[in-house]
Amino acid sequence: MTRLPLDLTKKHKAIAYWLLPETAAREVFAEKIHELARRFDAPVFAPHVSVFIAPENSRDPAEILHELGAVMIKLTIRSIRFSKQFTKTLFVQFEQSVPLQEMGDRIWKASGASERYVIDPHLSLLYASLAAEKKKALADEIKFPFREVGFSAIWALRCARPTATIAEVEQWRLLAP
Repeated sequence: MTRLPLDLTKKHKAIAYWLLPETAAREVFAEKIHELARRFDAPVFAPHVSVFIAPENSRDPAEILHELGAVMIKLTIRSIRFSKQFTKTLFVQFEQSVPLQEMGDRIWKASGASERYVIDPHLSLLYASLAAEKKKALADEIKFPFREVGFSAIWALRCARPTATIAEVEQWRLLAP
């Protein structure tokens, strides 16, 4: 019997739960994301903080979001940072938040997923491949007119895990607002 080689290019699909900033802050972050995307030929995406990543075969996200009900979380900006990770090229790092982690844990339990997701509260501004010096310069230049951000909406999206390319970002699909 001939075995076919394992296709390592296939990614696991997942359901990402995103917390979205309130309108005024969302507009400010979205403007910065669009500006950076134009400058660096990068993808545009909604400003968000990932709250939980569930396996694709977990419970219906619309049901989970309905059970979760209204959300209101306030997060405090710690700094603007950068990393080697594609989805954290350049990002806003928030202070840790017990209410945020509790919300993530509620989604985890409702989803039936086996693994807990420990939240690193950040909001990405750019997904691109840039030199560390360029990322540092960008992080040093970015300032926002607020330190505290309210989050009052949550979405569930289908995505590749991990997301590592522009094409994978373009394949994200909204499942439930």
